[in-house]
Amino acid sequence: MTKRKKYDEEFVSKLHKLAYDYALYKVGSLEVAEDIASQTIYSYLLKQDQVSKNSQEGWIVNACKNYCNQFFELKKAEQNLQQSLTTNLADELQQKITGHSEFPEHEKDTLKDAINEVKGSLTEKELETYFFYLRCERDIKKMHETSSESYSALRQRVWRINRKIKAETFQKLGVIATKKILSPQINDVIMKFILRFKRHLEANTLNKMFYYFSKKDIKTYHHDFQIKKVLDYEVQLSGSIFTIHVVFTNNKDIDESFYFTFTLENNYLKVLQPPTPHQEHMQLSLRDAKQVLTLLEEYPEDDQGIHQVPYDELELLRTLLGEDE
Repeated sequence: MTKRKKYDEEFVSKLHKLAYDYALYKVGSLEVAEDIASQTIYSYLLKQDQVSKNSQEGWIVNACKNYCNQFFELKKAEQNLQQSLTTNLADELQQKITGHSEFPEHEKDTLKDAINEVKGSLTEKELETYFFYLRCERDIKKMHETSSESYSALRQRVWRINRKIKAETFQKLGVIATKKILSPQINDVIMKFILRFKRHLEANTLNKMFYYFSKKDIKTYHHDFQIKKVLDYEVQLSGSIFTIHVVFTNNKDIDESFYFTFTLENNYLKVLQPPTPHQEHMQLSLRDAKQVLTLLEEYPEDDQGIHQVPYDELELLRTLLGEDE
């Protein structure tokens, strides 16, 4: 009797894995895939007497497919409702901007365009918060006093919304090489990937990041980065492909860097080029480094994310960077 139960448990576990793998392939979410797999197995256990021994795996796949379809139908209905609510709020928000006395006319047009562009990615809660922010004359203290909500929470929420709007505006202007083009959500996705990559690299378990690397075979990947601390990263955007340059301190307290490329699918990061070390590194004296930073600050980025440094200054910069030969 005990042996039979063990066999049943192992077989059900095998069916659960089949359902989970199929659901993950279809919906692309670990959490949703687990829910669908559990629903599928629960349904199977209720009806297993009606399923012939030779068709059990096929039954699991078909049932799992039905639950996936139900998930997508529910998601579509929720998105349609959200889109309707978001459109109404965005229209109301744009009217508020039009009537706002503190905005210069050119700023009103820019902000209304940004709201129109970003309304698909702003949640109903974010639009409501921004509307409230404008009603309070862009004064977070007044928002806090009116709502009794935490001042720091309001400030953080408004900051994230403003950053999302600015990121959309910078992308629309064609900016391609600065973190300004990143919304807080994309920044979070990048940082989460970098930290997980560090952890799994140390534990030699990169295979557990299969969803990130589903577009790239990493069976032969062998770069051994010793990441002690991530210092910073910078971004370039070409079409829909992001290139991230990461600077880090290794276990010997020496600064190194690597880059990787990815695209986004349903807000999930999909690696195209795994983290790869830069082939060339340059070390400047503190004096030269300050001179380079002064030049970059004196000639800030234009709409394309490029520093338009005059020719004479550019020659000096090239000399400092060792490109004068």
